[in-house]
Amino acid sequence: MASQLSNLTDWFNTTIAGSQIWAGIGLFAALVFGLYLITLLYRSISAFVGSVSTGMASRKRRSTQGFGIAISPLMGPKGGQQTKAIITALETHLDQFTFGSPFEIVRAPRIKAKGTQGLRAMATKWLEKSSTDLVIWGYRRGGKAEPSQVEVLSLGGSLPPSDAMHSEGLLPLINKDNQETTARAVAYLIARALQPGLSDGTAFRADKLAPVADVLRACLEATDQLPARTRLTLEADYCSMALALETEDHINRVIELRRKRLAGEAALDPAEDIQARIDLGRALLTQAKTNFDPVRVREAMDHLKVAVERLKSDHVLRLAQATNRAVQQGQAMLSNRKRFSVTGGSTI
Repeated sequence: MASQLSNLTDWFNTTIAGSQIWAGIGLFAALVFGLYLITLLYRSISAFVGSVSTGMASRKRRSTQGFGIAISPLMGPKGGQQTKAIITALETHLDQFTFGSPFEIVRAPRIKAKGTQGLRAMATKWLEKSSTDLVIWGYRRGGKAEPSQVEVLSLGGSLPPSDAMHSEGLLPLINKDNQETTARAVAYLIARALQPGLSDGTAFRADKLAPVADVLRACLEATDQLPARTRLTLEADYCSMALALETEDHINRVIELRRKRLAGEAALDPAEDIQARIDLGRALLTQAKTNFDPVRVREAMDHLKVAVERLKSDHVLRLAQATNRAVQQGQAMLSNRKRFSVTGGSTI
């Protein structure tokens, strides 16, 4: 037995241990095992840093006064850089659109789906946890000038977190070349999600709307610094505010913007076309109040008639009209005492 063991040991030393091939295989295995250990260590450190970061971010607002805004880091190329730029834009410009109300920005952890929970469920949970009014998250695709794809959950001023309004959109890229214009536009878009009434020119008093309208007008003058989608949104909101303010300067600008929009090469979707025609028609009629011009009035009426005709084909409007007719019919039946009792019961 001892001789057999000695022979086996000699064979191993000669064939295996002394072989360059097996020595290479052993070295390769050792390297693979070392890389595996390094990977495990890296993942452990990343998980620890992530948990610490989440723990630091996962705090409630210091005060419940005013608005609370939670910003989750954008994922993708330059996501961290754009997240910082968005926070800076809000800190610098948001007070122009909150009409003096205080606000607090909370850094939220990355919004990720876990198990069967979707992103919106996770964002709703974060709204409840942080006592904020709005949470924004998203990602960036490749490309230096590509806007950020974002999603927003907003309480709209008074909604409970379970009924928060969900919206998706684009935030233009903020860089050193366009910072002055784009940062203000980004702050306005987030304020608009925070206070949906900003898009309605009749929702606030004229003295509050006038400075906001001036900011939007200045942003629209920087034609090469905003994506087309962002320009459409800002233009529609500005026109709504300008028509409510009714100053000569603003009315002239609405006419200029809406004529250019309707004459543009880019096709408008039906809703945008209708809104542009209504804005232009209203602006022309407002202008005619102080300086009557039959040509201007006819142009206004032409645009308004086209808008009315196109609205007639809108499914929601037709449904609203049918519902209104049904309500009127029911009211007429209840008021007809010859046929129904006071309680709306049996025929008399």
